[in-house]
Amino acid sequence: MISALLNIGLAHFLILSLILFLTGLFGVLISRNMLRTVMSLFIMSVSTVINFVAFGYYCDSTMENANMISVFILILTVIQTIIALVILYKIYQANESLDAEKIKDKES
Repeated sequence: MISALLNIGLAHFLILSLILFLTGLFGVLISRNMLRTVMSLFIMSVSTVINFVAFGYYCDSTMENANMISVFILILTVIQTIIALVILYKIYQANESLDAEKIKDKES
């Protein structure tokens, strides 16, 4: 019984990835704060990396290809997040807020 729980398989990684993706999606759909939206998008990207690594390992039984793909995706994700944070910083300097509703009301 205990050994069955300790054997981590593909389904465990997929469930973790699904939970992370749904958490990020929930954060994107619900949050009005743009900084939280960017963090939620980053969480969704990390869940896709977990998916790539899990499928890469269980389909190919080597971590080389999965690691190369995941490092490439993580680098792209970090670059996108840095660019988004710089844009959010400029928006905050101009509007003194990161709340999307307040910024939308101010422009109208």
